[in-house]
Amino acid sequence: MSKSSTNLPAQDGLAFAAAVGFTLSLYSSIVSLFPVLEPARPALLTAGIAFAVLMFGRIARAQPISWDGGRGLALIGLCAWTALSYRWSFNPPATREQALELAKLAGIYLTLVNVITTRRRLAIVLAVAVLASLAPSIGAVNRWRDGIDLLDGYRARWLGVYLDPNHLAMSLVAVVPIAVALLLHSRSWALRIASAAAGGLAVAAIVLTHSRGGAVGLLIAMVLWALSAAEKIKALALTAAMAMALAVFAPSSFWTRTESIAAYEEDASAQGRVWAWEVAAAINQDRPLTGAGGGAFRFAWPHYAPPEARGIALVAHNVFLAQLGELGWVGLLLFVAFVSSCLAGAFAASGDGRAGPLARAVAAGFAGYIVCSMLSGYVLSAHFFLLAALAAASQRALAPANDPLAHPSLPAAGSAPV
Repeated sequence: MSKSSTNLPAQDGLAFAAAVGFTLSLYSSIVSLFPVLEPARPALLTAGIAFAVLMFGRIARAQPISWDGGRGLALIGLCAWTALSYRWSFNPPATREQALELAKLAGIYLTLVNVITTRRRLAIVLAVAVLASLAPSIGAVNRWRDGIDLLDGYRARWLGVYLDPNHLAMSLVAVVPIAVALLLHSRSWALRIASAAAGGLAVAAIVLTHSRGGAVGLLIAMVLWALSAAEKIKALALTAAMAMALAVFAPSSFWTRTESIAAYEEDASAQGRVWAWEVAAAINQDRPLTGAGGGAFRFAWPHYAPPEARGIALVAHNVFLAQLGELGWVGLLLFVAFVSSCLAGAFAASGDGRAGPLARAVAAGFAGYIVCSMLSGYVLSAHFFLLAALAAASQRALAPANDPLAHPSLPAAGSAPV
């Protein structure tokens, strides 16, 4: 390895700092805390700074940008296929906008995997995400307690991107296993206490959103985390204790709404999802390879929906069926290749003796988020691409000998992540 490549982390320090700022801005929805910052668009600004500094620094030093192997190529292929779908789209302007937004998110993903190159950097970003999640968690809990702006009169939500209870719940699902990992393995007592608070409040907020997908995703995330933990008995006991606490303290409305999954014919929200899935299947039958065009699902709805649903155009409510309906089998396979490779990378890194707990937590949290995404339609979620990048970075940062962008001479992080 050349001397210049071993200095990459130090030289990318400003880009990494901007990436940390992006994580903080995104997970805290900082413009909701400080509306004066809204014109600056902090999340987009910090992501842009990280990307620009990374690119300028690497070009100036004649050093490479990693495309993250096959999964990065799958993501780039997905971007290209989305842009190409403009030619057959039901709504070309919507497809053009979708392609642009996807390109931005791909740029953020590639920036993150290029700057999160060590165990310490991974731990810092994860800790920032967990601590930043306190803002929406506390905000949602307080609003539910005070009865402020509840969806349908009982579903807690917050502000900004978290105004949708489902988006709030799935974003918090991803941080719960990470908070637990920091609680159990951090060397800092202050971070342990803060992580315990963040994890507990995140679970409370998920329950109060009454998100059925959030409930299922949280269960999957914690079970996966427990089963992959080195001390399975301890991890399963902690998961069981969390489940018992939910059974005792969750409001009856949470259980009532969760049980309504079985009676989807009588639940307008659940029935809407069934119609959306039927539309995705109908589009795929008509256009198996190409789909309706990126971002054009709602515009194709009137042509494929059941007669009783043609007057209400909905999103796909499932990221995989959204890809199938909008981009056909080509787009779906590229998307699955990207997501599965990110998830597999995090699970592969779980065996690391020093920082495996972080990788396991990232894998479990991302898996829980993906489960939530199967009941929601957030294809262009910045949270999704942040979590995908953290999963990929877990593998890259924990296997520096195999990664030319990692720093082999930095001190290892010991048995604790932070």
